[in-house]
Amino acid sequence: MEKMMDRCGLFGMFDNNGFHTSHLIYYGLFSMQHRGMEAAGICVNDNQGNFSYVKDEGLVTEVFDEMKLEKLQGHAGIGHILRYDGSDARENAQPIVIRYTSGHMAVALNGGLTNIEEIRHDLELKGSVFQTMEAAEVISVLISRARNNYPTIEEAIASIMPMLKGGYAMLVMTPRKVIGVRDPQGIRPLVLGREDHSWFLSSETCAFDELNVDYVRDIQPGEIVVINAEGSHSIQGMQAQPIRACIYEYIYYSHPASVFGGQEVYKARYNMGCHLAKEAPADADAVVWVPDSGLAAAAGYADTLGIPMVDAFVKNKYYGNNLVKPEGILFDRKIHMKLSVIKSQVKDKNIVVVDDSMVRGTTAQTLVELLRHAGAKSVHLRIASATISHPCYYGASMPEEKKLIFHEQGVDAVCKMTGADSLAFLSSEGMVAACPDAAGGFCMACFNGDYPTK
Repeated sequence: MEKMMDRCGLFGMFDNNGFHTSHLIYYGLFSMQHRGMEAAGICVNDNQGNFSYVKDEGLVTEVFDEMKLEKLQGHAGIGHILRYDGSDARENAQPIVIRYTSGHMAVALNGGLTNIEEIRHDLELKGSVFQTMEAAEVISVLISRARNNYPTIEEAIASIMPMLKGGYAMLVMTPRKVIGVRDPQGIRPLVLGREDHSWFLSSETCAFDELNVDYVRDIQPGEIVVINAEGSHSIQGMQAQPIRACIYEYIYYSHPASVFGGQEVYKARYNMGCHLAKEAPADADAVVWVPDSGLAAAAGYADTLGIPMVDAFVKNKYYGNNLVKPEGILFDRKIHMKLSVIKSQVKDKNIVVVDDSMVRGTTAQTLVELLRHAGAKSVHLRIASATISHPCYYGASMPEEKKLIFHEQGVDAVCKMTGADSLAFLSSEGMVAACPDAAGGFCMACFNGDYPTK
């Protein structure tokens, strides 16, 4: 259904084997395109400390071609994909690249800071001028100012971490280092990988799988990891607090093949479907999944109840961000360009639709209309997560609180609005139980309003 869009994905590397750095970063970002589709960027540096970069609005395959990648020559680099619902995506594309007293530095950020405007305002009063609305630019200024007082860049980063309130993972590149940083509660993911003598950092393990890079470990909460010509080492930037990993990574954000905090994402989603079936069974002839992230939960739901799962929705693979959205009479007639229904799969059947989450509820209404128009006898909605009633401040581009369907309405009212015969959600306890292999606790603030940072 309609999603809270994660802000971005990160991929960085330090090459000690003669690999083509920009190409590997390109493929790493491409494998995580689901994390952001508004803009993409890559910055590399050579052995002389010269930085070159390309960043622009669009998908990874739209921003880069072979000619651009060939011009990005270097032994180290960081890349970023952006999901931005607001200002100009081209203007806010990352990495942010600056020159300061100690040379060049590039910064890329995944996440959100609750006090970023306070920090920005304070820096502006001290004379700083900003070209973008991105928190990464603010952080780059903080680091550059602190660097004059510390012998190493990682110590400078550690000194500014207590100022940053929120959930984040960050990559910083200098002429001789690529550095990964994770917030002290581990809200946003960051993992370390290795191939031979080269080292990698990524938002997800699925990028390592695509590139045959060996997963080494998750970056720990509050940890600063340095990869360079000598290998890798780390310092504790801030004292680690109890882990509060974003549970929405398991529900929707991450690739099904990724492993986050020791828990495989696909298995977590499958388990959520199993728990949902036990908590809210439906008397149905077939289970229908909603492309793409609803598949695993629907499989778990169907297997638990012994109901056949069928492919009923077909997603238009050419539907994308650049599609001209219908207006006026076309919108009024509800021209649905993203999904179509295979009528033979649902006609004269009692259908249960399983999806991962519900934010505004408008897409749920569309799904019910499509299935009824295709001849479904009844339509039951089952959502493999709890009701979302609070905004996220840690990097998800989502509606303001008043636009969340469950901010002021209950399940019965929403069920009536969607036109479904019944509507049920997985409990918070069910979501947690579905992730038995995860290391530590979860941030569930968008579900329960319990924010890890104040």
